Amino acid sequence: MSPANESRPELTVVMPIRNEADQIGSVLDQLHAQSLPPERFEILVVDGMSEDGTREIVQAAMQRYPGIRFFDNPRGLSGVARNIGVQHATTPYILFVDGHCRIESREMLATALAAFQRGERCLSRPQPLVGTGCRPFQTAVSLARGSLLGHYAGSKIYEAEDRHCNPLSAGCGYARDLYLELGGVDESFDAGEDLEFNLRVHQRGVMALHCHDLSLAYLARPTWRDLFRQLYRYGHGRARMARKHPGSFSPLAAAVSLLSLWLTALPALGLVWRPAWALWLGAAVPYALVIAATAAWLARGRGWRLWAATAACFPAIHFGAGVGYVSGLAGGPSWQHAPVPGAAACAAASPPRSP
Repeated sequence: MSPANESRPELTVVMPIRNEADQIGSVLDQLHAQSLPPERFEILVVDGMSEDGTREIVQAAMQRYPGIRFFDNPRGLSGVARNIGVQHATTPYILFVDGHCRIESREMLATALAAFQRGERCLSRPQPLVGTGCRPFQTAVSLARGSLLGHYAGSKIYEAEDRHCNPLSAGCGYARDLYLELGGVDESFDAGEDLEFNLRVHQRGVMALHCHDLSLAYLARPTWRDLFRQLYRYGHGRARMARKHPGSFSPLAAAVSLLSLWLTALPALGLVWRPAWALWLGAAVPYALVIAATAAWLARGRGWRLWAATAACFPAIHFGAGVGYVSGLAGGPSWQHAPVPGAAACAAASPPRSP
């Protein structure tokens, strides 16, 4: 590399944020603690008009870290923020990092840049949940979501094995020319916009390099309602994707939706048709037994309270995703995202993994 090029960034980190005051300062500090020298990457923070002090925190960080640039996102949607960031990037490689996460390795940026320079066009990452050291319910959520019964089959977000894979579930970094070639994120999506974009990456025939050094940890949802809303949005986004790309229709998502409708509609039907109660019991009892047994296995040796909390997570996961999927198919509301309160203390409970 010539001396003239040494000070020019080679990798762009795009951060779509809104109301992330609890964590954005910590994430920016973690980015600048990376092994990759700061002059070799730029950070583009795209803010959805935050109202909680996020903007002031970023502006203060810009005084410490000259490589940060700040852009407004008046529409507030994450997909719009992604497109704004890529449009203003000055490098050929893009890595998306959220403003409410913990970076697991100091080698994340160096690993991403090296992979792109070897010819990779798409990167994928594990996205484990932070549960230990937080509220007990968050520990339960991390156990439930990490189980086979608690997340979408085929998803790579809890896998740490380095290998090439379908980018659908965990694609996070792209050659900028690929991103622009595909037209960027569909800005009509309010949920699941990354999923839909990654489907188009896959349809283009591009595989993703899934790598543990790119891992970001996220705070588990602190309440049953927050968990339900999160999965509702996931289901809604997946249904919107199926409407746009009929070939992506998921029989498993449809089955979860049918189970949700069956278990919620039958009690109402039982008010006018008594046999409906028998049909409801025929489905509800086996379902309850399966989640109770799964929760017992996940929480084994850690007390009945954690077992009960873990068991309670599964209906939030399944019914949230199921109802959200039905809403998405019908063109219903997406239940707009709200930031998780009290995130900073829990996300900092464990230090980033050493390289």
